[in-house]
Amino acid sequence: MALLTAGLLLQADDWPRLGGVEGRGYSTETGVARTWPKDGPSMLWSVEVGTGFAGPAVYDGRVYLLDREADRADVLRCLALESGQELWRETTDAPGRLEYDGSRNVPTVTPDFVFTVGPFGHFRCYDRKTHAPRWSCHLVDDFKDPDIDHPEEPQTRAETLARTQLPRWGMTQAPLIVGNLVIVAPQTQRIGLVAFDQATGAIRWQSGYIGRNWYSHVSPTLMTLAGVPQIIMLAQPSDPEKSPAKAPPAIVSSVDPANGHILWTVQTPHPHKIPIAQPLQVGPDRLFITGGYTQGCLLLHVRRADDEWKVEVLRSDDSVAGHIQAPVLYRDFIYVMSTRSQGPEKSGLVCLDPDGGCLWETGPDLQFHDGPLLIVDGLALAMQGRTGELHLLDLATSPATLLARAKVLAAKNRMAWAPMAFSSGRLLVRDDQELRCLDLRRE
Repeated sequence: MALLTAGLLLQADDWPRLGGVEGRGYSTETGVARTWPKDGPSMLWSVEVGTGFAGPAVYDGRVYLLDREADRADVLRCLALESGQELWRETTDAPGRLEYDGSRNVPTVTPDFVFTVGPFGHFRCYDRKTHAPRWSCHLVDDFKDPDIDHPEEPQTRAETLARTQLPRWGMTQAPLIVGNLVIVAPQTQRIGLVAFDQATGAIRWQSGYIGRNWYSHVSPTLMTLAGVPQIIMLAQPSDPEKSPAKAPPAIVSSVDPANGHILWTVQTPHPHKIPIAQPLQVGPDRLFITGGYTQGCLLLHVRRADDEWKVEVLRSDDSVAGHIQAPVLYRDFIYVMSTRSQGPEKSGLVCLDPDGGCLWETGPDLQFHDGPLLIVDGLALAMQGRTGELHLLDLATSPATLLARAKVLAAKNRMAWAPMAFSSGRLLVRDDQELRCLDLRRE
């Protein structure tokens, strides 16, 4: 894993991608304040943003945000972390409008490049130092199959579904860096993941089918299971119009990051219509999956014996359901933002032991309604997705102790779902009006 990610050359306080360093959802920084003034932590700066859900990335004192300009364009913005001053922007035509409209994805930043995936499938590489576009492709148009995507109008629903297409809610994924490759997921009828050379955009490998992108919004996730580096993906193979209860199980796929070969695949034990939350490695050979729409939680044991892969379900239940936000493994405990509207018995911020057993929950009294979670210095920062209220919880106690809470976002449309970022004692949060920088440093 160290060799695969060595190209990032990260500082301890960078947050260069979805979930931060290695996508783990927590920061190793210390010195975070354990109490706030009555009106909340100090706001260092704010900037207006377009409608959407794209969270920021932070690298070397710069904040990178993929914004949307109404229904016309994707806009990569670079801001100074200290002041919020906009240093540069690159605007690219990307017309269109989606249900739950606006931006979607966190950029992935390396010393040399910034990689972005726009909601309409535009995958772009920018030179981080010159800001100039380096190369680009389209995750729908450039992966059409001439045997399937005929120029004539489809005659049946089966033909329509077979066509390469944009997901209903747009492309929602963050590019994955593995060595000198950057990996994304078109998820067509025949192609799952695609690896590009970072510098040139040349395709190095393509994986086979891993499920379709209709309602699949999981990003490629690198982990090492049973001693073998692999990329884990979840996707749904079914007709997107089927109800959650009638949808088939989702496909869980493992792909070799060196060549795109599929190592193993299994199906979730229950219907899982819309995979959104990232999968999580919770041990050398254990994989934790959570989701809404009847999925609940799933713990898999992944083994390799005599060059054969065996994947066993250790636990499967619907008592905890992390709908949108990725679960976080912190100090050997699993933290899940379990969404009450998805029907689980346990809700709010839920703490699980390494075997998936529930230790405590903040519900039913304290709910977070799909808001994001971030952990730093033994503290959970949990956003209430409907109100924009930020909560500070001490994870050293069981159950966690609520230390402070404050409304930090307007949350005008009651959907403050964007992933947060933490760097140099500063917390970056956003709704569909503003990106704000909050000072969480201890005095």
